[in-house]
Amino acid sequence: MPVEFTMGKGPIYVTGADSLKGSAIVQQILELPKKYHHLTTYPVLAAVPDGTTMHAYSLGSLGAKVIVPDLVHHYQDTVDLLKGVTKLCLVVDPLSSHLTRDNIVDYAKRYIDAATEANVSHIVFLSPFSPLDPISPPTTPLTSAPPSVLNAKTVTAASHITEDTVCSFRSQFNVIEAYLRSKFTRGITVLHHPGLLHQHLVVFGDYIRKHNAFPLPSTLLENSIESSNLHDIARATATVLYSPSSRFCNNYRITGPQLLTLQEVSARVLTGLKRDITIDGMEVHHLRQVLQESIGNEEHVSFLMEVWGLQRTLGGRRFEVTRDLEALTGQSGKTLKEFFEDQHVVDSFMSCKLPFVV
Repeated sequence: MPVEFTMGKGPIYVTGADSLKGSAIVQQILELPKKYHHLTTYPVLAAVPDGTTMHAYSLGSLGAKVIVPDLVHHYQDTVDLLKGVTKLCLVVDPLSSHLTRDNIVDYAKRYIDAATEANVSHIVFLSPFSPLDPISPPTTPLTSAPPSVLNAKTVTAASHITEDTVCSFRSQFNVIEAYLRSKFTRGITVLHHPGLLHQHLVVFGDYIRKHNAFPLPSTLLENSIESSNLHDIARATATVLYSPSSRFCNNYRITGPQLLTLQEVSARVLTGLKRDITIDGMEVHHLRQVLQESIGNEEHVSFLMEVWGLQRTLGGRRFEVTRDLEALTGQSGKTLKEFFEDQHVVDSFMSCKLPFVV
C-alpha cells in the first residue's frame, strides 16, 4: 500500500452527493488541500443517483469522481467501488431526491454492510439529531431510545425493524447509528448537528415575499433551538475525513455559537432581508400547510418540523451550544446575522427557486 494511504488516510467516498449537505461536503474535501498545501490530495468519489445532471457534471469539474451506485440491484458493484477506499462519509439526507421515510434505514444499512465487506477503515456518519438526555426520557416510543440502549436484535436487519421503531426520523437515525456501532468494528465518527440549518430557512422565502412576515407557531415562540451553517458542518466533516482515523473515533455535536428562540430566529431573518420584523402567529397545522405550499413534499415538511422541534415535544431534548466545531477546525461557526451578510443568500430568499435543489 502506498505510504500516503496509511494511517487512516486515502481515498474518500461520499454518499448522497446529490443533496445540499453531501454536495457541500464534497466541495469542502476538494478545497481543503488547496487551502492547506501540506495536505495530500486524495481521490474523492461522489455518489449520486443520476450522473447526467448539471450538478453531477459540476462535481466532476471540481475534481470529484462521480459514480452512480445501485445498492439494491448491484450491491456487489458498490462493494467493489468501496475496495481501496479508506473513509466512507455516510450522508443520509431525507431532503435529497431519492430518499424517503421508507428507505433511508435500508439505504444506510446497505452502505454499512458494503463498507464492512470492503474493509473500509473509517466511517463518518452525520445525524441531524443529537442524543436525548437519558435522565429525562422522550415522549416518543421506547424503541426510539438512544443507540446505546437499543436492543441489538432490533437492528440486525432492516426487515426486522418494527413499525413503531421507524415512526419518526429521529428513530430512524438512532437505528442507523445503532446498526453502525453493532456491525462496523473499525473507526467510527458521528457528527450530530441538531436544530436548524441556516440554508433551510429559505423554505420561508415564499411566505415572506407574499406577506412580508415570518410564520411561526404562536405557542412556541419562546422555544429555544440550536442553529448551524451547512458550510461549517461540511468544513468539520472534511477535517475529520482528512485526519488519521485513530484521532477522530469520537462523537461530536456541531452547533453554531448562538442558542436562539424561534422568535429571535425570525427577527434575524427579517432583519437580514431588510424587512420590518413582523411575525404571523398560527397553529402548528397551519404552519405545515405553509411549508407544504413552499416545498411541495410532505415528507420534507415532516422532517424539517421534527428537526426544528415543532413536530412534538421531546422531554429528553437538551438545547445547548458546543465548541466542538472550534475544536475540530480551529474556527467558531457562522452566526445567523453573518449568514445574511452574503448577498447571494438574500437573493435566494427573494427568488422562486425550489428549496433543496442543487
